[in-house]
Amino acid sequence: MLKKITLLFLVVFIFFCFCSCERYGTEIEDMMIIQGIAVDREKDGYEVTIEMLNNKQSASADSSNVGEEMTLIYSGKGETVAKALRLIINKTGNVPTYTHNKVIILSEEVAKSDITKVLDFFERDYTTQPITLVCTAKDVKAGEVLKANIGKDISKSEVLEKILNQSSISSITPETRLIDVINTVLDETACIALPTVTLQENGETKTFFVENIAVFNYNNELSYYLGRETSESFVKLLGELKNGTLVTEDEKGDKATFIIVDGKTKYKAEVINGIINYNVKIKMYCDLNAYEGDNFKTIKNETVELFRKNIETDTESKLRDTYKAIKEQNSFDILHFGRRLLQNDKNAYKQMKNNWQNNFKNSNINVDVEVVIRRIGEESYHE
Repeated sequence: MLKKITLLFLVVFIFFCFCSCERYGTEIEDMMIIQGIAVDREKDGYEVTIEMLNNKQSASADSSNVGEEMTLIYSGKGETVAKALRLIINKTGNVPTYTHNKVIILSEEVAKSDITKVLDFFERDYTTQPITLVCTAKDVKAGEVLKANIGKDISKSEVLEKILNQSSISSITPETRLIDVINTVLDETACIALPTVTLQENGETKTFFVENIAVFNYNNELSYYLGRETSESFVKLLGELKNGTLVTEDEKGDKATFIIVDGKTKYKAEVINGIINYNVKIKMYCDLNAYEGDNFKTIKNETVELFRKNIETDTESKLRDTYKAIKEQNSFDILHFGRRLLQNDKNAYKQMKNNWQNNFKNSNINVDVEVVIRRIGEESYHE
């Protein structure tokens, strides 16, 4: 027994003596902690731009000795995204990790070809997080987004991630994570829709702006863009309504602004005489945010009822127009309505999926919007 205990202690002693924390790649200074990746098309391949943490600043007690920049920017070119990233590794001498990567930005030129060829690397790399956000750059190279001067000591990828998340929360654009894109590609009837980022001048600096949606065809290639108002209606039809703003008028033309505090969407898909019919019911809970009329007085019940009816009628009209516009623009099913039919009628889906683009184009929609106005500011301070 004593010999076994002695042997155990000897093994533990040898383990700690021969293991070293100096192993390459285990120290923070040896890691390439990637924050964002931008991909641009080159004549013979791709140019990849990455934003990584300035590890020396993060690890130093006195960051003044290692420069002011919170992040560093590197670029590399190669026949594939993977090779371009390997060239960046050679420039930095650091071991890459994609665990902290917040966003993948694809240029218009990249988006016009099959984006699965670019995203395949990220899907296969085991350190990539499935919740990494994916977006396209419009009217600017993707790499320029990461290089843009938006202020000192700022992670541009982190700022863009927050803007994309807020755009989703405000129901302006859908939340599009890497896993969402992959699942859409694997869906036989669905098409990809990605939020689009542009750069706007702001004095000596620039700001990110997200409001449009890039629509892809069944070959996963960029086809066209949805504008701001159409994008908001698209998000409602998609079933991702979380928040938002609505503006309506009273009988005098005075405007009232409502905040959507919650939204719920229900679907029922059925085939009648060979035509797919979608019944979409959306329920929105709203609070009055501002009102131009009545000089701070209590709002009459009939005025509140007018607001409610106006919002319902206007929203239903916009949703029908958006659905019609999506069908007329080559009928790419970015609404994932094929999946709705599969959930409601599996047999009908099997019969129609092989000619889905035409079946979707010939489909009909019935939209029913219900608005619940919760608060109108009756408990104002002057009362």
